Formats: sequence, structure tokens, C-alpha cells
Amino acid sequence: MEFIQYKIQKKDTLESIAEKQKISVNELVDFHNQHSGITGVIIGSTLPIHLEHIIVSKEHLKKQKVRSIREGEKVPFNQKARYRCEQVNTTSINGEVAQFVEQKFQYLLKIDTVHNIGSVKREDYLKKMTPPVMLNVLDFIAETDQIKHNILFTLDENGQIKKILNRKELHDNWTVYKKQQLFRNPFIIELAKANEEGVQEIIKLGDTQFSPEAANEEEYRKDFFYFTCFNQYINSDRLEPAHFSFLSTVVPPNVIPLTLRYDKVSEHHEILTLRMVAEYELNKELEENIISQYNNLHQPSIGFSYTQYKLIFRSKIEIDTRTGLVKTAIVKMKESIADNIENECNYSIKQLENYTPDEGN
Repeated sequence: MEFIQYKIQKKDTLESIAEKQKISVNELVDFHNQHSGITGVIIGSTLPIHLEHIIVSKEHLKKQKVRSIREGEKVPFNQKARYRCEQVNTTSINGEVAQFVEQKFQYLLKIDTVHNIGSVKREDYLKKMTPPVMLNVLDFIAETDQIKHNILFTLDENGQIKKILNRKELHDNWTVYKKQQLFRNPFIIELAKANEEGVQEIIKLGDTQFSPEAANEEEYRKDFFYFTCFNQYINSDRLEPAHFSFLSTVVPPNVIPLTLRYDKVSEHHEILTLRMVAEYELNKELEENIISQYNNLHQPSIGFSYTQYKLIFRSKIEIDTRTGLVKTAIVKMKESIADNIENECNYSIKQLENYTPDEGN
């Protein structure tokens, strides 16, 4: 993926695109013509009416020395996409399904490949749960996630979130939510009746998460959407093993150290398909902690003794080599104490083909 495709906006000219990319018009046209098909060649000093993308060198962008974007300044995003995601979580006990949660999300993603800045905004959220006893909790999480997933951030050399830039905006939105909506939420209303201290603890957690001094980029990096859409394959053709600290969903707060290995499966029709598989090895101390936590959390209700810890974590990603953006992805996580309790999560991502970002987004 030595190039990306810049999507031409309504008011774009060759001059305005070259200025955004910090190159001359001649450099822009020459590189584009070398890598486009015959029907996409630019002749003269104007953009052909039928042309939808300009091909830009990724290596050139990497070598540019550009100034930092100042706070409050409009970012010149040159890659945009909308995604719909589906997350299905299932908990099974002794082989029988005990809980089923289906969530659907829609995100607007934007990237400025010159300054290595990204933006994500959650635009929609749907849910379904069986049994429905925790729906009020999901409603509350959805409201706070609406604040959380509206971020502007820098990207590091591995294509991952480096630093969140709009901390003040997040803090201000949380402050408004606390004053105007928090105590109208059904979950908070019910919790306040039974445990007022619990409400205050939730408020403290929110104050910490949305503090202007917060440093919770790692929390975003581990979210399946950001983990998939912002990763090493966005900026590099080389696939290196990566370390990942997995917080157990079955025996928290144990953390399982993983090695993530990426492999190229295929590349054709401008789609690069990659595979990620996680590997792990439990040391004696960690396994003893897992056994202890299983005995505390689950053995009294399940009845059966500890058996064996198992974890499957893998993904398949399809990347549009023209833009460098993820087209589709499937992430699978299955964690269990074998035959006793199992948490499974299946997460899918699909870039929308028709409802795409316009110039105003």
C-alpha cells in the first residue's frame, strides 16, 4: 500500500488538494497519473468531472514536516468513512446460555493523513438483551458512551491512538450531562433509592474518565472498533507481532498477556486481507490467581470445580488498499473455564457504501 486515495470534495481543485497535501500541483498530478488507470489520467490544470479520487503517495506524506494543529483549528481530513458494527455477547454456564446481548453501533471516522490525526464520532446505537434485566444499565452506558466516543486524537507511528486532543470538550459535555440528564436516567434513579453512595462513585468515575488531565488512551485502543480501525497495518506494509494486555471477562481483574501475530492472507481487487491470532502462556502465579478468582466468583453458584482456562482471540480484516481504510472486519473472543463458564464476543465491522460522509461532516 504505497499510496492512498484522497476522496475529492465538492469544492476541491488541483491547487487546493496540492495545498492540503503540502506538495506542488505538478507533483500531485505526476504521481496520480503514474498510478491511475488510463480513464483516471489528469490532463491539463483542472480535475476531470468523472474523477472521484486523487492518488497520493503515502511515503511522501510520512516524510513531510508539518506544523501541529492548534486547539480549535479545523482539521483538514482527507479520508472519511462511515461504519456499522455489531457486537454479540453470550454468557454460557454449564453449556447453557445464561445471557445474550446484541448491540449495534454506527460511527463516523475521519483521518488527516498529513498530520496523523483521527476523529471518531458515534452516531447511532441499538441494543437487545435476554434476559432484559440489565437494559437500564445499557441505557446509562449508551448515554455516557455518546460523550466518550466523540474524540479527536493523534496517531502514533503504528497507526494507533497516541493522544486525545479534545479533552476539554469531553469534560464540558460530561459536566452538562451531569447537570441536565444524569439524574433523569432510570438506572441512576433506581440506584439512588438503594445505594446513594453507588451513584456518587459512578459520578467520581465519570469525573476521572472525562477529566482534562485524563490519560486513558489505552482504554480506547482496546475497544474493538479502535483496535481494528487504527492499527499498524494502516501506516505500514510490515506486520510485526504486538503485545496486548487482555483484561479477563471471566475471572477479573486478572490480566492475560497476549502476543498478537498478524499474517497476510491475500491481496486482490484492491483488497488486502489480514489475519490476527493471539497467543498466550500462563505462568504458575497467574494460573493460581485465575483458579482463586474462579473459586470466589463462580464455583459457589456453578458447583463444579475449576477445570482449565482457555482463550481464543482472533480477527480477519479487509483493507481497501486505495484508501488504507478498513472495509470489513470480524473479531472473535471466547474466554472460558472449560465446560463451566464461557464468555463469547463476536464483533463485526462494515464500511457503508452508500451513506458516506459528505463535505459538511
